[in-house]
Amino acid sequence: MRRLTRRQQLSAVVLAVIALLFISFDFAGGSLSNARGGATGALGSLYRGTDTVLGPVRRFVQGVPNVGGNRREIAQLKQRNAELRRQLAASAADAATARQLRALQLQADTADWRLMPARVIATGPGAGFQWSVTVDVGSREHVLAGQTVTDGQGLVGRVVSVHSTTSVVLLAADPTSAVGVRDVRSGALLLATGTGSGPLSARALADRADIRVGDRLVTGPAGKTTFAAGVEVGVVTSVTTGADGAVSARVRPAASQAGLDLVGIILQAPRGLARQALEPGSDR
Repeated sequence: MRRLTRRQQLSAVVLAVIALLFISFDFAGGSLSNARGGATGALGSLYRGTDTVLGPVRRFVQGVPNVGGNRREIAQLKQRNAELRRQLAASAADAATARQLRALQLQADTADWRLMPARVIATGPGAGFQWSVTVDVGSREHVLAGQTVTDGQGLVGRVVSVHSTTSVVLLAADPTSAVGVRDVRSGALLLATGTGSGPLSARALADRADIRVGDRLVTGPAGKTTFAAGVEVGVVTSVTTGADGAVSARVRPAASQAGLDLVGIILQAPRGLARQALEPGSDR
């Protein structure tokens, strides 16, 4: 690369000094700014040349006083973005609740039940049972022990403990839970028990019972506890027949036993409840 001559080096220094003076005029404003205007009029081509070379530096220096304002604006934008995300999550939750209420309403209409909507507020061991949830309705809403609980898709469990404003629901998944069920296709009666997080286990009450993979099971007139009849329990996924003719099956539950949120308690109570119940044909 060819070295600059002393005259060229001197010219470059002069141009840099003039550019810095122009930048100072920009910051000073007022009369000094007018002076810059006169200078640029007299040295127009020279100024434009220096501005092309040193313009980015000048614009950076000019932008320094705005850094604080930019930071505040960025913080405000972040806060607004967080608020929009919260509103979006709330809208999604409202939509999910509306879907669950529609499912409960459809089930109430179909079976001619009166359902009390209830929100799950706690999960885990309760009332001496491992697989249970606590809901936000109780004796104040005329909830009674033994009432059947559904999620609009199938059997969730039954109420085992009632307090003033809350109730404990034993899930069908609990190993101590036993539900009398009926095969919709064949009419065969079985006793379904929970296995925790796995599928339900069902045992036919009669030898050589006609149970097939894909059969739907609903609550029926058999078992240790009384459930509302006709609640979907699950679908048979496998069938085993022992040497003695005993038939057992594995059942995929119709209702999710994990992540429960909104459920419905099938009421056996007088009308005029503190919280409006979902009645057949109601608008809720």
